[in-house]
Amino acid sequence: MLRRALLAGALLSLLVAGGGAAVARSDAELTATGPTSVSGTEASAVFVIADRTVRQVRYDDRGTLRYSFRLANDGARPVSVTGLAADQPPSRLFQPAALTPVRIGPGEAAAVVLDLAMSGCESLSARAGAFVTEVVLATDRGDVTVTLPEELHTGSPREAFCPNSTATSRPPG
Repeated sequence: MLRRALLAGALLSLLVAGGGAAVARSDAELTATGPTSVSGTEASAVFVIADRTVRQVRYDDRGTLRYSFRLANDGARPVSVTGLAADQPPSRLFQPAALTPVRIGPGEAAAVVLDLAMSGCESLSARAGAFVTEVVLATDRGDVTVTLPEELHTGSPREAFCPNSTATSRPPG
């Protein structure tokens, strides 16, 4: 009987210790919320289409779009966001360049700024566009993919506003 009690106690100790280790290694739980704002472009507008919110911004070749939003920590532990992860979802006209580093306590939120470099219009049809819907953040607990509060969209400008385009650099369309 004593042997069973000791065995049960040892198993319980292992389970508790193992559970604690699992919590310590868990991914950060981050969500992006509003309010949002942009700078670095002449114009922007927000449209709601069904369950999607799209922010249309004017493309500025070789410019930087600065997108501000709030980042919330839905987890039970603090998390440090150190910037952007090396691998980002592809986008033809936006390249994630930087994100404000921040430490967020459990249940708290902080304002961050995402810098997106705008380039590549010379390789895209004049009527095509590009979206950014999510970014991958580097944190002290690993990389975390966060869906943005708005889908950022820009269209490729006509040839006159795409300075490096040539007669053969852009596909027809």
